[in-house]
Amino acid sequence: MHPSPPANGPAPSASQSRPGRLLHPGRWSVARPTREDGSVFAFGVRLVITVAVTFALIGLAGYVVLERTLSQRQITDYAATQRGDAKAIEHEGASAASQADALAEIDHLLDGVGQRPGTLEALLIDERHVVRAASNPALKGTTDVDLHIAAALQHARAYSGRESQSSRDAKNFEFVIPVRLHGGRYAYEVTYDHRVYDSQLHEVRVILGLIGLLALLGGAAVFYLVGGRRLMRDHRMVLRRATRDGLTDLPNQRAFQDEFPDAVAAATRYRDPLALILLDVDDFKLINDRNGHPEGDSILRVVSGVLRASRPGDRPYRIGGDEFALLLAHTDAEGARTLARRLGRDFAEVGIEMSMGVSVLRPGLAAETLRAEADTALYEAKRRGGDRAEHFDELQTKVAVTSAESRDAVRRLIDEGRLTTVFQPIWNFDAESLLGLEALTRPDPSYGLSGPAEAFDIAEQLGRVRQLDMLCVQSALRAAPALDPGVLLFLNLAPLTLDLDADADDWLRLAVEGAGLEPSQVVIEVTERFGGRTMSVVRCLQRLRRQGFRIAVDDVGTGNSGLEMLRQIDAEFVKIDRSIVAAAATEPGARAVLMAMATFARQTGAFVIAEGIEDEDTLQFLLGIDERDLSADTVIQGGQGFRLGRPAPGVSSQTPGLPTLTGAER
Repeated sequence: MHPSPPANGPAPSASQSRPGRLLHPGRWSVARPTREDGSVFAFGVRLVITVAVTFALIGLAGYVVLERTLSQRQITDYAATQRGDAKAIEHEGASAASQADALAEIDHLLDGVGQRPGTLEALLIDERHVVRAASNPALKGTTDVDLHIAAALQHARAYSGRESQSSRDAKNFEFVIPVRLHGGRYAYEVTYDHRVYDSQLHEVRVILGLIGLLALLGGAAVFYLVGGRRLMRDHRMVLRRATRDGLTDLPNQRAFQDEFPDAVAAATRYRDPLALILLDVDDFKLINDRNGHPEGDSILRVVSGVLRASRPGDRPYRIGGDEFALLLAHTDAEGARTLARRLGRDFAEVGIEMSMGVSVLRPGLAAETLRAEADTALYEAKRRGGDRAEHFDELQTKVAVTSAESRDAVRRLIDEGRLTTVFQPIWNFDAESLLGLEALTRPDPSYGLSGPAEAFDIAEQLGRVRQLDMLCVQSALRAAPALDPGVLLFLNLAPLTLDLDADADDWLRLAVEGAGLEPSQVVIEVTERFGGRTMSVVRCLQRLRRQGFRIAVDDVGTGNSGLEMLRQIDAEFVKIDRSIVAAAATEPGARAVLMAMATFARQTGAFVIAEGIEDEDTLQFLLGIDERDLSADTVIQGGQGFRLGRPAPGVSSQTPGLPTLTGAER
């Protein structure tokens, strides 16, 4: 890919409080409980609820078990009483002179049983299911057919439990016990009213409820005193550490992601001004590499101190390695501009170079867009050399804000590596032969990117431009056609990649040799259109030349460092930018720039190539420029453009029909 950095743009933007701050409802936001306090409170509430629910579940389980135990105990007690009655009945029957006397005595006994609280009836039933004695005389002589009575009469099987007859209240208790009288088997049946038991159970329930409530309150108090208080304190500490940066003790990226959208939403609701400053330490990697991480850590702590001291109410964050954010509540564009200037002075006093990007909230602006604008401004500050503040409101007509979708597309592009590479021919005019092929790598259309320039701009904002460059080089080397002797392969590298490779990384040489090429067959193109870091880029290019690579300075005539680079690196090739070439035929200023840059390049021994030769008129002009300007040497020695060959997977070495000029014309 051949990146095209964004257009240049201007400088500073804002942070001021409006009058009536105390009267505005949004002004009290600073005094509100912080998210951390709210979370601790919520944790405390959840802890109390958890303990309460735990005790309640334990109490409920205990209550159910106890109720069942009480019910079973009641039945057992009733059954024991009835067994005693059954023995008394058998004793009366055995001591009576006759069966009639026995039944009379048993009648009298059952009458006493019927007088007990809760007893509904007491019956003595013979083998024919006829009631022979009863607590209620009216029941004598009636029949009572029941499965449990039948089991007692036939198999001497006793029963204790709830009423089983469907015609009666199933909640009542029924007891059936077999007895023997005068050689025959009888069934003794007693029925108890469940309401007596329910009344007793209700009293037990009340007592259990009071005991459970006291246990819950007492247990919760003991839990809080013994461990809950410590647990809440530990939670507060963990929560603080989770949202604080360990080195600077500033709120971290997580805290910023939580609080920033809330701040934007509150400012939008109350129509309150809000500004965001993103900050990045210049050359921080170089500082770490040269002086060690302790020095880098010390600088980060100094930066955090400066940000903390900015103004009461401003909220600083450390959101990355050397990246910081400053959220300016109640601050408009002019106020943010004033604060950015002051921060610049403060950082200068402590000897730290800092780039800043500023954006101010506008009606209808989302939090994500506000941050993207600040990111764009920060990128522009870096591109212009760093140690400055750029304000998006002064750049918005010249730069585009990248969307979250575009950033995600570039991340996927780097991870997946779906690229296509084509090659455009570069011709030697004097020899009328193919000089080389420039590799142009493009992202797959499925990513939705407009082209390589957008991909590289976004990759640079993401800090992944070197990874993208490496992918492009690998794609070009895989797709490159077989090169004829003397034909060169031109590869583009972003200045930032060269800057990062300044301290000797041989990935490029290894990749070229792995593709079966020699470094002398490859030309490294670097654009002159970039801000700052010239020395590290030059140092890397000089190392590449020592490895055998050739160097081309691209886009000459549009940037601010072309002459300096030409002076220091002795580039073999100089490529005049297409905008200069296209305008030179009709505009004296563009023609003067072209001649000046080409003449200077020729003096350094470089081969001069004109880019953007799109039509016959431009080609004719360039081929005849020597005679018109009375140059002793050929000014433009080579060229590329659609007139000379479009980018394609493979390129023919056949000359594209260069015009033959007479000696007078040349």
